[in-house]
Amino acid sequence: MTRLTICIPTRNRQSYAIDAVRHMLASTRDDFEILVGDNSDDAAPLADFAAEMNDSRLRLLSPEPKPLSMKDNWERMPQHARGEWVSFIGDDDYLDPELCEALRVTSDRVPNVDAFTWGRSYFVWPDARSSREITKIPTGSHLAHMEKKDLMRRMFFWEGAKDRPACPFGVYHGALKKDLMDRIRDAFSNCYFEHPNVDYDSNCKTVMMADVCIYWERPLSVFGSCKASNSAGLRDAATGRERVRTFREENDGELEAGDFPFPYELGLTASAAQTIEWLKQRYGIELNGWEEGFISACAGDCESETDRARFNARKAAYAAAIQAWGGAKAVKLFNPVYRHRADIPKFMGHAEGYLNFDMAIGDAQTAAEFYQLIDGMMFPVSLLESRLSES
Repeated sequence: MTRLTICIPTRNRQSYAIDAVRHMLASTRDDFEILVGDNSDDAAPLADFAAEMNDSRLRLLSPEPKPLSMKDNWERMPQHARGEWVSFIGDDDYLDPELCEALRVTSDRVPNVDAFTWGRSYFVWPDARSSREITKIPTGSHLAHMEKKDLMRRMFFWEGAKDRPACPFGVYHGALKKDLMDRIRDAFSNCYFEHPNVDYDSNCKTVMMADVCIYWERPLSVFGSCKASNSAGLRDAATGRERVRTFREENDGELEAGDFPFPYELGLTASAAQTIEWLKQRYGIELNGWEEGFISACAGDCESETDRARFNARKAAYAAAIQAWGGAKAVKLFNPVYRHRADIPKFMGHAEGYLNFDMAIGDAQTAAEFYQLIDGMMFPVSLLESRLSES
């Protein structure tokens, strides 16, 4: 039985995808498969790699005659998944196949679970670092049933948001039952992914459609950020503008909701909000009382900036958008403060349930190597069943 399909969409970053897949296939498990959606200009590198590996757990979707948008490349993948569960990661990320064990144990304990996710860990590839980087991982290992009403408030009312909705459930660095994905497709215009911001599109629909959502504090994957990744745009303004320009060209302007003056160029909060508002407008969903939480997240997006000039520019841009959207009353709620202190060393150690440490630990060169390092620091996946049996 194939318990899990790990989907990796990729375009012209074959070496990153190959590294992730090679490490995953080192697993002795036989209950997962890897489905690579190759959208590259040159099909040979991944095709040659798949032939070299000659592993039935690896399947490759070859490039189409013309390059696909990111959304269309994602869209073609779930229909080919053979797994009971489906998960997506980026080509510069990593996912532990031991997720299969966590899904098995959780399903045995909670048979109707159809959405599963886990704690976050982040790795900036060496080619994308300009200075020392401190990362953190959660140190807890509890399984938690997340109430749907709470997740709805986190997703659509921005409850607890720092700069984006604090709702981690979706197919990206999460796992959804294939049946849930098919129900999402059937309910939303016969598409798995409608909005080009595919991860937030999935998060919104998962919260609306899932029956039971289970969260495990222990990380099972790594969000990677290489020099060529979209997330690199969060670290460099010029790169960010170039990534958004490409994103717009790929999707022919189908990005932003009507009468919602928060362009993608503003930042992370604006891009998440555009996806939510686009879906609400498309399906006639009307909500009140989310505005203050959203404005607070806009301030948080500004406060994440470590350069004062860029902070001031982002603050002014958000303030103008908030004024155009909600008027003077809304602007009064927007009060970001520049908080970065270059004179204070970055904290390392354990605090508030997280271990903070130098990202260069162990000289990890890839997201997979980084996961191998942190895997030894965390609660063993293999002990989850015995722990739950004792609780």
